Amino acid sequence: MQSPRDEAETTVVVVDDDEAARSSIGQMLRLRRYKVEAFAAAEVALAWPGLGAAACAVVDVKMPGMGGEEFLAEVLRRSGPPVILITGHGDVPMAVRCLKAGAYDFVEKPFEDAVLLACVGRAVEKTLLRHEGERLRRRLLDLAPEEEGRFGMVGRSPLMGRLFQQIEVAAGSDAQVLIVGETGVGKELVARAVHELSGRREGPFVPVNAGALPESMVESELFGHARGAFTGADRGRDGKLVAASGGTLLLDEIESLSERAQVGLLRVLEDGLVYPLGMDEPRRVNIRLLATSKVDLHEHVREGRIREDFHHRLVVLTIHVPPLRERAEDIPLLVAAFARAASEAHNCPLPTIPDSALQAMVGHQWPGNVRELKHAVERMVITACDGVAGPFMVSDLGEGRRLLSLPPGPGRLREALEQTERVVIESALREHDGEVSAVARALGISRRALYERMRQYGLRRQDYQE
Repeated sequence: MQSPRDEAETTVVVVDDDEAARSSIGQMLRLRRYKVEAFAAAEVALAWPGLGAAACAVVDVKMPGMGGEEFLAEVLRRSGPPVILITGHGDVPMAVRCLKAGAYDFVEKPFEDAVLLACVGRAVEKTLLRHEGERLRRRLLDLAPEEEGRFGMVGRSPLMGRLFQQIEVAAGSDAQVLIVGETGVGKELVARAVHELSGRREGPFVPVNAGALPESMVESELFGHARGAFTGADRGRDGKLVAASGGTLLLDEIESLSERAQVGLLRVLEDGLVYPLGMDEPRRVNIRLLATSKVDLHEHVREGRIREDFHHRLVVLTIHVPPLRERAEDIPLLVAAFARAASEAHNCPLPTIPDSALQAMVGHQWPGNVRELKHAVERMVITACDGVAGPFMVSDLGEGRRLLSLPPGPGRLREALEQTERVVIESALREHDGEVSAVARALGISRRALYERMRQYGLRRQDYQE
């Protein structure tokens, strides 16, 4: 059964004083699964409370009392639905006058059913896109901070819900945790959340990017060194392991560690002893190790780049952080949060994000994930003009920076929006294992509308069932 919103968005208003014509058009539309509200007079149709939320109106031009052109003018004044005018007495000047006045289309009687149906279909699609844009804009502007997510991370998708649960489980123990995910997904945010929720929250949180350190400095950085341990070591220093004692050490890009550093860390994990370079006496530490990786460590073990015993000791718990393309429904929330943050950081007004840009962002694949989206939104806020955000741009290493705009050629808007819609539906199907009812609820559409879209894009529920 359709929700009231679904019914309003697929309702076609038919206004014609000819009962036979009114009945014929209504029956044709109902056969195509539209909800029809038919009226014999324009004045009565204008008085109907549901007119403003209808998908479109099909109206005869010549009627007693108020005619189609007057009806059109009143609907436009109210910012109502697209109006398709039909007449058996039309001429070219009339058609030009109506289209210039704002009619969506003009169809002459007698007409082929396919002609009117195609026209209605385009008008309904226009209304659906406008309503979706309005919903996205409202979400963008009206979201309360507490609705956005948890632990400093934004998202209400099922994938993010599972991630929040994994964080809580990991925080409830003192075990080593491997956090896996692509570049830019927020692995350090996850690590900080685990630390802040854990019993070590009062202790230090020390992040170390192993991938950014030269191999010759990794051991000194982690384990520390005595004065004179190597050329240039004019004084001794504690390493990060000592600095993190009583708290949490985060090792980012742990796949970059040398075998020697792995052996030293294995000793720390097993007996809590750190051997600084150039010192005979160990230092005792009490740390919890969290590690991140953007690669499959099992492959590194098979290739001999990660010691198997180190891998077993390291991977007690694993948290997988989803890429942004798999949770596209969270993008409007992220855009809202990043736009507000950029507005405050750069002391500039919060601009309006155009519907086309927001739709393009939902459809983009985001190889740089949340980090890439954050930078894109920041650019849009900084380059805003007259209260409207600057163009949506992405970095493309092959082509340099370019506008993420619509594909060239006729029908480009529809093609881009269809691509966006397909991405969102596929993501929801994956999240709910092809369960149509759950997907329809998550997307806020009816089962019938979802099935129609799945047929349109060649999507089969069984392809997403485990």
